[in-house]
Amino acid sequence: MKVRYIVSMFAILTMPAQAETVYRIPAHGVGCTTQGASIAANNAFRHGQQRPDLQNTFDCRTVDTAGKWTVIAEGDDTLLLRKTPPTPGLPPLYFPKNSVVPTDENASVSSTDKQARIEETEAEHKTMTASRNLILADVRQKNQVADQVKPVDMAHFAKNIENTLNADVVSFFHRFPHILENTGIIKSLGWLLGLGLLLKLVAAYRRRRAFRRTVQSGKKLIDKLADRLQIRRKQLVYQNAYGTTIYDKWNREKSEFMQREMYSHLVEHRCEQYFEQASPEILTYLDLVAFQEPRKLPEKISSPDHYAPGMDPFDYERYCAKLLRKEGWEALVTSECGDQGADVIASKNGLRVVLQCKLYSKAVGNDAVQQVAAARHHYSARLAAVVSNAPYTIPAQQLARTNKVFLLHHDELPDFVRRLEKSAQSYLRG
Repeated sequence: MKVRYIVSMFAILTMPAQAETVYRIPAHGVGCTTQGASIAANNAFRHGQQRPDLQNTFDCRTVDTAGKWTVIAEGDDTLLLRKTPPTPGLPPLYFPKNSVVPTDENASVSSTDKQARIEETEAEHKTMTASRNLILADVRQKNQVADQVKPVDMAHFAKNIENTLNADVVSFFHRFPHILENTGIIKSLGWLLGLGLLLKLVAAYRRRRAFRRTVQSGKKLIDKLADRLQIRRKQLVYQNAYGTTIYDKWNREKSEFMQREMYSHLVEHRCEQYFEQASPEILTYLDLVAFQEPRKLPEKISSPDHYAPGMDPFDYERYCAKLLRKEGWEALVTSECGDQGADVIASKNGLRVVLQCKLYSKAVGNDAVQQVAAARHHYSARLAAVVSNAPYTIPAQQLARTNKVFLLHHDELPDFVRRLEKSAQSYLRG
């Protein structure tokens, strides 16, 4: 019966308001959630009780004059009013009839319709009360003879109650769309549902875009390392003595590559959130690239006329010899006739210098210093120098000072031989 009563009260509260009386509440009017509390609160207020006490004692509200109030139910001395439009958190309240003022909008309301609606509400309430009393009486009677009632009878009784409640619920939901249309709730619900769907679509689009960004970032790393992956695949995939292709080592290599290089790459690009989801697609692309034949690397173009970090080491020796020839020195590249620790032997005006030329990608160590120091004695040269495009280690610098070997960059070579010529000329004059 509680469900039936709640459904009926909800239907009454959400009924269209076009035929209801409209009232205005005077300044600081007092309304309560129960009829008795409304009369008691207003009497207490007239006898000097403070408004904050009214709310705590009678569950009442002090209402401002803004807005309109429409009649839900009418008693002998009170009116149950609700604010129009409804205000969230403000329930229907009871007001004494002498504390509210009807507005001019009531002129268009038919007194016959008003009285009919009141009578209809009272009749429906009486019907619900009578039905509830009958069901309670039937339940009491059934409880008195519960030991004699068969299970099938109790199930039949429960079925009757369920049918009664279902009939009330079905009746309410048949009227529910009309109620919502008149109160404008359907339109609001439509907007809310549309907004929720839009937010879900936006979130799904963002997730999809982040996933695709993760996949594309992984593919870029694979393309960058394609040559190494192809070589590694050729090393690890092989056929055994029975002609079966073995992929075990390659599969372990892929797993380590994904957990180390790929995950670090995705973290660097802030895509690690979708690493697990994107891994199958990235692994498929990895196999597609790795099982292609390694592309043929272009041959390095090397010339002794111009310096390049990737030039041939023999061309680098010839390049240093050409720098000396431009300064008027005779320079012989020893790779053409035998090394003995010197790559270039240069001489001018009786002054002989031996050079060790090192085209390195890292710092030059002690070996070059030791070789050119030995070559100086072998070729009876006055001076020895190491020429390189790279820096020198600290031990190499210390050993060069001890053995009086010059450590040069190839750009310093022309100035070096000019200083040697000036020093030799000064020595001959002296």
